[in-house]
Formats: sequence, C-alpha cells, structure tokens
Amino acid sequence: MKILLSTPPGNTTELWPPLGLLYLASSVRSKRKDDIRVIDAFCENLTPEALLDRAVKEKPDVFGLNCSTHTFLEAIGMLKRMKAALPGTKLVLGGYHATFAASRIVNDYPFIDYIVKGEGEESFPQLLKCIEDGTSPSSVGGICYLDNGRLVENPFTLIEDLDALPFPARDLIRNLEYGYFYQNIRLTFGKFTTMCTSRGCQFKCTYCSCAELSLRKWRPRSAENVVDELESIYNDGYECCVLIDDNFTNRRKRVEDICRMIRERRIKMQLYCEGRVDSANYELLREMKRAGFNVIYFGTESASQHVLDYYQKRITPEESVNAIANAKKLGMLVVTSYIIGAPAESKDDIMNTITMIKKTRPHGVQINILDCLVGTQIWKDLEQSKIVGREDWKTNHRIYEYLKEGLSKEELEGLAVQGYSAHVQGWKSKGGMLDIARLIIHNKSARKILLGNFANPDARRMVLEELGAEQAKPPMERKSEASVAQD
Repeated sequence: MKILLSTPPGNTTELWPPLGLLYLASSVRSKRKDDIRVIDAFCENLTPEALLDRAVKEKPDVFGLNCSTHTFLEAIGMLKRMKAALPGTKLVLGGYHATFAASRIVNDYPFIDYIVKGEGEESFPQLLKCIEDGTSPSSVGGICYLDNGRLVENPFTLIEDLDALPFPARDLIRNLEYGYFYQNIRLTFGKFTTMCTSRGCQFKCTYCSCAELSLRKWRPRSAENVVDELESIYNDGYECCVLIDDNFTNRRKRVEDICRMIRERRIKMQLYCEGRVDSANYELLREMKRAGFNVIYFGTESASQHVLDYYQKRITPEESVNAIANAKKLGMLVVTSYIIGAPAESKDDIMNTITMIKKTRPHGVQINILDCLVGTQIWKDLEQSKIVGREDWKTNHRIYEYLKEGLSKEELEGLAVQGYSAHVQGWKSKGGMLDIARLIIHNKSARKILLGNFANPDARRMVLEELGAEQAKPPMERKSEASVAQD
C-alpha cells in the first residue's frame, strides 16, 4: 500500500523533525513492504490547501496525521477535507491529544477511520495489515474506531524493549533544513536533529500528561544503543542534536556510560538535553559537559515549596538553585522553565519565583501561565468538579479561565513580563558579566549562538527591547509550538 504520514499544517519558526512519525515509518519499513512517505507540513509552513494538494497527488491508501491539543482543530479540519477529496483513503489520527480523547473524537468526527493511541510502532503496522487484508482490527492494541456505530476502544500497551526499534527514518525528511529557533533567533548551527534515548516518566506532575501516556514507567534504551545512533547520525554529518527525553539524567550510571562511549568513539557533537534538578549533581554534569552536552534545560517551576508540592514535582527550590549553579560553573548553557498561576500560588509566591530568576541568572528562561491540558491530573480534577464546558476538551485552556478566585489573565501576563524583565536585570551586574565571559570561553554552542546571530536584525531588536530602547520595533507575533512535531 501507499502510506502518507504528516504533521498538521501550520506556521512556525521552530523547526524540529517529527520524530514520532519517523519512528512509525522505520517500524513499518522493518515489517512491511509499503511505500511510506512523510510530509512535515508544520515545519514546512504548509497551508491546508497545499497539504491537501500534495496528498491528492500522492493518492495514498492510508493517510496518518498526528496532533497535540494545540493543533487538534487544525488536524480535524484537515482530515475532513482529506475525506472529501480522497473518500477511498483510510484516515488515521494519533498523538497525545488523540490518545486521551479517542472515544470523543471518533464519536464527534466519524469521518476519521481509526485512532492509534499511545506508542504506534507495533500497533500501526498491525492496523495496516488489517486494512490491507480487509479484516477487523478489533484485536489491535491501542486502536479506537466505530464498527457500524459501535465503539471499539482497546487499551494501549508500552514497548518495553526500545533497543529493538529501528532508528527513525530521517532519510524521509532530508528536503527540509531543521534547526532550533526562538523568535527567529537561531540557537543551533550546522546539521540538526532530535533523538529520544528513553521514554516515559515515573513521576506524576499534575500539569503534565507524560506520566499518563507512559503509565508512569520510565524505559531507557541501553547506553550502547544510544551511542550507536549518535555515531550513525554523526557519520551522516549531523552536528547538533537535542535529546527530547522527559528526563535524560534519570539514571546516573547510564548517563555516565553514554558519555564515556561518546568520548571513546570520538563523537564530536553539540548536545542539548533536559534533566531534573534533583538528579543533576556536579560530578554528573561534569561528565556530560566533557561529552559535548553544552545546553541543559531544567523544569524548576517555582521558588515556593508548597507550590511545587501542589504540582507533585518532588523537588525543592534549593535543589533548583544548586543545579543551576553547578551547570553554570561547568560552562553549560542553562535554560529554566517556570509555571505561574497554580491555585495554590499567591502573588507573593510568584514574586519569590521572580526573585529567584534574578538571583540565579539562568541563561534562558520560559515563564508559562499554567495550562489545563487533556490527559493531566489538573484537567481530571476540573472535569470531576464539573467546571469545564462540554466542548472544552477540544482546545487548550489556561487556569484563569476556570479559577475565578485566582489571579486574572491580566495579572498573570503582567507578572510574566515582570519575570522576563527581572531576568534581564539580573545580568546587568558584575556577576552577570563574569557569567557571560565564562560561558563564551567554555561553551562552543554559546559562542556559535552569539557569533551566528551577530548580524541578525531580530537579535538586535530583542536586545534593544530588553534594554528599553524606545526606537525598537515591536516583535512580530509568531506561532511557536516546538513540541507539536514530537507528538
């Protein structure tokens, strides 16, 4: 059969490859002889009309689309148009949002033939065989569909042996130059890709759906398997790679083995990863830096312990402060994220977080107003309280839409701006200048970012704005959803 997989159409400057679709493609290739192709409509900034035109020309037997909560309605609109143009094509939807709202989706949008929940590397090829043979897929794990109006929905299972999966089919998206950007400022240079070295999370943060999607299980690939893939992409010319694991630093011995083998095989790449602050001690970070991990992202979330406890984050503010300091001391570029607006959080709590941002001086910050996403504990609590509307599951919502006694949208947005301003002010000091000098000396990625954006007008504009220059032009509004392509 001819199989066409795609991301939803959209508009973005965040050019990350659709790793989930590339895993699906490689798994299909390893089991079947289908003609399988991938279109990254999101990163190509394709309009729905352009994607439809491409699909009609291909005339696939099966068209698969992924979606997040942010792109769900765009995905639905695309599939509706696809069914009208290609009535004989089977339509399949997957991704985070499809996993957690599967029965609702097939009931409300019956033109979708199948939902594949959870990880699809095993279930999707099984579904393809059923479609090809004209048999019922009722025994396929993670499948959801309507059988003559009767709902069939099977629980999804996890893939335990990740080493057995073939590497993602990156050859299917060679026509697109990927990179890591922020508001048109390039943060990666050279040939860029992403990679997953483990799946799942054993923690249960109330704002995150990762634990639910992984049934609270963390499954690592072996260190040798990880480095085999790194060596493969390095030999293919890749210079920079973001590891998209929810928590790369979860098992110290495994990380140390990965770092040792990277050095033994002389793999010279710039590596980015995410880690928890409670598993980021100085010795481990030092080994990571020696192996090429120049950038690390920490989810610090709040400076108040009771807010962290509300999120069930299982970290302390002190651990966040120490992890940031350790990574900076080693010359790593540190990015931290914060969430504001929790029901348990006061304005004073947010001001304490802003103070922590100013004092710790991470190199980059993200300040997010609390989202209420399908699949999270926060969403479940809201549904049980009958606060959410009947159609609210279809779109993203912020906490201020539901908690009338909490801080307003205007207050939270104002505090986020205040936090970003405090971050800039924190660098306007002797300590800040010394931090910048240390980073430039010890971090190749930071040097490339600074030199690579020296002539970038968007970079100059941002600097002028942050310094309060009146003549700076206002930033353009851009849709930025880097995580969408990973769903």
